[in-house]
This record gives sequence, structure tokens and C-alpha cells, in this order.
Amino acid sequence: MPRSIQIGIGLGIRLVAGFVLLRFANVYGDKPWFHAETALRTAMSFLALTKYPPSLLFLMPTLGFSALMLALFEKFQNHATMPRLAMLGGAPMFYYLLHLYVLRALYLIALAIYGPNKGTVFGFDHVSTIWVWVALLIGPLYLPARWFARVKQQRKDVRWLKYL
Repeated sequence: MPRSIQIGIGLGIRLVAGFVLLRFANVYGDKPWFHAETALRTAMSFLALTKYPPSLLFLMPTLGFSALMLALFEKFQNHATMPRLAMLGGAPMFYYLLHLYVLRALYLIALAIYGPNKGTVFGFDHVSTIWVWVALLIGPLYLPARWFARVKQQRKDVRWLKYL
């Protein structure tokens, strides 16, 4: 295994483990976690972190998982899916904004069909339904993101494109 992958895995594991230990001790951070009535609420309390400004507790798992994913992607860099993932990375803000508008349109359609307050979690009965929608939307949103990434590569003269 190449040295860079070993470093990424080691750093990622240490950061995530350090976060779990530091958070479990409940002695550091601005929001102490607590035991709630359900395991899900307890986990949400444990993961409730300050993002802005970035706290140490927010950065440790974020950078830890990023290091693990980078090591994983480095291991499979010649795999057939890598160009597709790189294409999504070529237009991240465009993909982000596009998915917000698509979700808003889907919400308005569902609201027109079913009316308000269907379900308990973001309009769904189970959180797992949200992840199903995420998986279903990645494919269709990939095509416009790929198109925009190519436009960005070809049109270096349009300076504002680099921000999307």
C-alpha cells in the first residue's frame, strides 16, 4: 500500500477516534450532548456541533472522514467511476444550487398533490426515505453537472464561471 494511503487512513482514523473520545467525555465544546428519550435524539445531540466559526469538534470528524475518503479514492484512482466523480467535483456549486431548485420543485409538486404535513421527518415518514431520494437524484443531476463542468473547462474567458 502506498505511503500516502497509509497516512490518509491513519490520520482519518485518529481524527475520528479523537472526536469520539473528546465528545464522549463531554468536557469540551459549546453544546454538551445529553441522553434523550430515543437513541436517534441522543445521536443528534452527540453530533450537534458548531459549524460557524468552525470548532475543533466540527473539524475533527469532517477532516477525518475527508482523509479516509481521499485515501479510498487514491486507492481506486484508476477505477471506472473516478472520472464521473471528478466531473461532479468540477462544478460543485452548480450541482449544489441545482439540487436545491430540483428539491424545491419536487416539494411544490408534492405539496400540490398531497397537501401539507405528510409524514414526520421533512415530509417523509422515515429518514431512510430521504436517502433514497438522494440516491435517485444523483444520476439525473449528474448530466447537467457534467455539461456545466465541460462549459467551465472550455470557457476560460468567462471569469465568473469559476465560482460555480
